[in-house]
Amino acid sequence: MTELGKTNHLKVVKKVDFGLYLDGDNLGEILLPKRYTNAEMNVGDVVKVFIYLDGEERYTATTDTPKAEVDQIAYLKVKSIEKIGAFLDWGIMKDILVPFSEQKISMELNKYYPVFIYIDKITERITGTMKLEKFIHKTPPLYQNGEEVSGMIISSTDLAYKAVIQNLHFGLLYKNEVFKPLMPGQKLILYVKKVRDDGKIDLTLEAPGYQKIDSLSLIHI
Repeated sequence: MTELGKTNHLKVVKKVDFGLYLDGDNLGEILLPKRYTNAEMNVGDVVKVFIYLDGEERYTATTDTPKAEVDQIAYLKVKSIEKIGAFLDWGIMKDILVPFSEQKISMELNKYYPVFIYIDKITERITGTMKLEKFIHKTPPLYQNGEEVSGMIISSTDLAYKAVIQNLHFGLLYKNEVFKPLMPGQKLILYVKKVRDDGKIDLTLEAPGYQKIDSLSLIHI
């Protein structure tokens, strides 16, 4: 099944002057505009593409890679402010809209904000929101202590950095355990230190046993 807002592998079914048509299965034939094609792409080939809606609400393919897909979070720059909301640089030709109703604070031109990408159920368009809590931490955090996770820093306080891990949950890195500066939007590998009884997650930058192994190495020397 071909998914809107996701990377898909689709077969070329037709060559035209303005690009290639791909077999989008449940979404029908999807155009890959000529600017994204090359001479080596032929009918029958399978190409890796991202699917989005163009300005006329048509399914469109691109070989460009967006900064986040649907159900993911990204740290994006505001390119323009219009009557319906802010448009952010998404990494592809089409910018992504964050409507005013989805902004926790008023977005400002050229500033960066953490945004969750989703498909609006009413408009069926790919949309961004600053209201991360609508989608993040909605499932039980079934992590093991010491488990490696991918994360992104989204904010900080005097005591801790707040991160989103696995695009699913919030977690905290306490500053007294972090010995290098971290910036909002920074992606990094983290480790689950503890999942509390209330579901809050403590994180660490160091793999479990790192200090112990290091100490043993020193003793051996």
